[in-house]
Amino acid sequence: MSLWALASIQRDSPSGLCAIHGEAAGARGKRSGRLRGESVKRYCIIGAGACGLVVAKTFAERGIPFDCFEALVDVGGIWNPESPHAVYGSTYLNSSKKLSRYPDYPFPEEWPHYVSRAQAQEYLSAYAKEFGLYDRITFNARVTSAERVYGRWRIQIEGEAKPRFYDGLVVANGHHWEPNWPSYPGTFTGEVLHSHDVKSKEQLKGKRVLVVGAGNSAVDILDDAAHDGARAVHSMRRSYFFFPKIVFGKPTDTFIDLTSRWPLPRSVMRKFYRLGLRIVVGSHYRYDLPAPDHDLFEAHPTACTTYLDHIVHGRIVAKPGIERLEGKSVRFVDGSSEEADLIVYATGFRPSFPFMDQSYILDNSGRSKLFIHAFHRELDDLFVVGLFEPAEGGVWQIADYQAKLIASFIVAMASESKRAEWFRELKATAHPDIGHGIPYRDTAWHKFEIQHYRFRKHMARLLKKFGACATRPLSGADAELRHDKQDAWARLKLAS
Repeated sequence: MSLWALASIQRDSPSGLCAIHGEAAGARGKRSGRLRGESVKRYCIIGAGACGLVVAKTFAERGIPFDCFEALVDVGGIWNPESPHAVYGSTYLNSSKKLSRYPDYPFPEEWPHYVSRAQAQEYLSAYAKEFGLYDRITFNARVTSAERVYGRWRIQIEGEAKPRFYDGLVVANGHHWEPNWPSYPGTFTGEVLHSHDVKSKEQLKGKRVLVVGAGNSAVDILDDAAHDGARAVHSMRRSYFFFPKIVFGKPTDTFIDLTSRWPLPRSVMRKFYRLGLRIVVGSHYRYDLPAPDHDLFEAHPTACTTYLDHIVHGRIVAKPGIERLEGKSVRFVDGSSEEADLIVYATGFRPSFPFMDQSYILDNSGRSKLFIHAFHRELDDLFVVGLFEPAEGGVWQIADYQAKLIASFIVAMASESKRAEWFRELKATAHPDIGHGIPYRDTAWHKFEIQHYRFRKHMARLLKKFGACATRPLSGADAELRHDKQDAWARLKLAS
């Protein structure tokens, strides 16, 4: 049966899944750590969104025992429409399907280059079905505490009287769900929302809408406000580079991914991109927008096709940063003002790990302390997946590489001490160049910025250095999941 034939089968009800899981797990739900007689280490995976799913699938393939806990009744994380943190209803992926898909699980050919929120959730659900992950996930299980105690992880599940103990922890709870709120002098007496809480364009209909921020969520909401709102106003403290989603008939991220392979210095490539952007889009002053105060790729570019079209047609009015709020009037730093019914702060998110001590993962400035945003520098039993921001390309594909590296290290620790020690020394001190080769702006948005091609190329090299540990099942454990689609090494090749 083909992947998408299987994916099209109606999924069992959540209650049915829980019942199946309960029968399959048996005493596992009551255990505290390893099963009786179990000699290999067991890991806890927090989250069954796009990143948690790929960890569960990889661990199952490699025979690494695990329990995966998901707070909701289904997979998908922010793409699950039932999640309180679900993305905006009109959202489309900002990365093309070629650079968003998991390496061994393509999107349907007939789907568009950029898939919708509903299609993203359908894809993730089909992926979980294809690899038998539903029966391996405990749903409605919110982790409230994860503490390291005497070399193990004590995990508390909401509603359970006793904690569970694990030999390792994989955190995959995402970092696009805790809103980052700005603060301005004065008081606004209209409606105020964060983009996190804007779920439908019905919330914008007939209103004078002011959107603050210049990221991808901002331009998505502005698009609907321009069509359905009474007035659409856009405030941004600084201007950004606005990339079209298509260049030369191809998704922009795939074009950048292709040219990233050219054997040219990155300084030369940036000049090439700047020239291309000037030809395809033109300069900011032609749109009555201020020029960016940074060089290309020093800050995250905004992927949009409709925003500049709305600007030139007068459907969106651009304003600088906010100076003060006065009732329903908003005063800007250039002295102008606008009346608004609704302010939407599309000001991003901050990483949050409410169930554990964040100092394991973040430093005092909020930056990642981890090797390649995944491995704790000193501990060999703490991993994070998905804590990065690609300037182009998607998160899921890179999360697959991170999951494979984590599994390879676990296998090496159990069976090849020399390889394990090599990687242990590497992760303790190495700071590989996985960005665009220039300093990023010191803002919350850019603390986890990476360059898609360079990052996955670096991880592919590490996987190759792991040798047989990159494909071998964990010693002493049978692989829990088999899939004969491709040879294992073919799945490790760079997506092309």
